Amino acid sequence: MINENKGIQSVERAMMILETLAAAGGEIRLVDLAMQSGLHKSTLHGLLNTLAAIGYISRRGTHYALGLRLREIAQPLNDTDAMLRETFAPALRALAELSGETCFLAVPCGTREYLYMDALEGSGTLRVASPRGRRAGLTTSAIGKVFLAFDEDLRRSLRRSDLLPAELETELGGIVREGYALDLEEAEPGLNCVALPLRLQGRVVAALGVAAPAPRLPEAELRKLATLAMRKMFDMLKL
Repeated sequence: MINENKGIQSVERAMMILETLAAAGGEIRLVDLAMQSGLHKSTLHGLLNTLAAIGYISRRGTHYALGLRLREIAQPLNDTDAMLRETFAPALRALAELSGETCFLAVPCGTREYLYMDALEGSGTLRVASPRGRRAGLTTSAIGKVFLAFDEDLRRSLRRSDLLPAELETELGGIVREGYALDLEEAEPGLNCVALPLRLQGRVVAALGVAAPAPRLPEAELRKLATLAMRKMFDMLKL
């Protein structure tokens, strides 16, 4: 179990710098990094010097860029991502064909978020744009609820931080029984979603999601779609 109350601030700040660099396309001016990070000049320079010395960033004049050492430590993750995309690509395609709506493949990312790994956009009007590569919160989205429902350690971590309301705990029990999760305009007004767990050797490692405008995919239709998908795609959801 992860205890969020025992975080180390300097590590959090160093990771924030790397994420800011990544969001900027891999390189950013020092002045912009200082403004976006909100860190004191001496603190920022100390962190930048440390990260540069061990190869996680590099300095290019007045700019800082992501370092090549990140590629080395990220390779196992890239391999895992590629394996999950390939493994569950048939399920993603099947759900997109079954629903005609935008469908997502997502994986857990820390104790509060998940990451969209892949997506197929729907063919209808008012399409939901692909969020590929974006992160989203666990407690309000259908996909996030799937990860919470099937991971006791994750629930414990949020409980310790008072981030798991009793109402949501009750809902998570229903998700385990029914096999799917709903988001009825919780994450975004006007948007409804349903999510299904994806298992590999018995363990939930990813999730499939479907999103559409609420009038086009109301709760009753979401439940019908989930039931149909679990029946027709059973062998694709559990490998």
